[in-house]
Amino acid sequence: MSDTDRLTASIREVEELVLEKFQTEPFQNLNLIYGPSRRPLPGGTCSDKTVSFIEAGRQAGFDVSLHTGFIKGKEIHRLARVCIDDQVFFADVGNGWPALNLYPAHKETMYRCFGMRFRTDITGSRIAVFHERQGREFLQLEIDVCGRPKSEICAAIERRFNSGIIYPFSDSVRFSQIIGSRFLFLRGDRLEIYSDDGFECLEGINDAHIPSVLQQYFHFDSQSYYPLGMHQRG
Repeated sequence: MSDTDRLTASIREVEELVLEKFQTEPFQNLNLIYGPSRRPLPGGTCSDKTVSFIEAGRQAGFDVSLHTGFIKGKEIHRLARVCIDDQVFFADVGNGWPALNLYPAHKETMYRCFGMRFRTDITGSRIAVFHERQGREFLQLEIDVCGRPKSEICAAIERRFNSGIIYPFSDSVRFSQIIGSRFLFLRGDRLEIYSDDGFECLEGINDAHIPSVLQQYFHFDSQSYYPLGMHQRG
């Protein structure tokens, strides 16, 4: 096997693990919105999902470590740095959206999935990640290739919810996951459903409807985690 073939195979193996995580561990903020659950919830926000991926990646023999990203200029996002054959890539498995492919630090890339497009621009040591959906493109994330020491990132994770930071998901429910051939994202009162065949949206979801939506569309039984029901913080 040539060096190029070996690199390609290694990238494919890492991306298969990324896909598995998006299928089995939802991006969700239920503990933040509703308080502690009866037992540990699957998935979580970017830090939870990234740490889970890094643990699984290391068990599989990959060279992966913590890294940070910038959203709207604020360094509040966590992702994984992946080294393969002395080349650096980034796995954004903690994203609420299906960032399924690795982002190389040495070249720009573009891919499509579930009717969406992801692409990068590179300027110096800065990677800008753009996400296009429903015909509109957004600057989703910026990555400084140099990164920060692990100790600083871990400290930021420890204080992430008590340091006064306002996250995009701080005020309403987020729950997203790949289910079969579709990507589903519950955002506030909207359930957005993306696939290569098109886009659907269910609107007007209030707090009382959320458990049934999670059960019907995500096969997530909230009663086993919140036996007394899910109540909005107040």
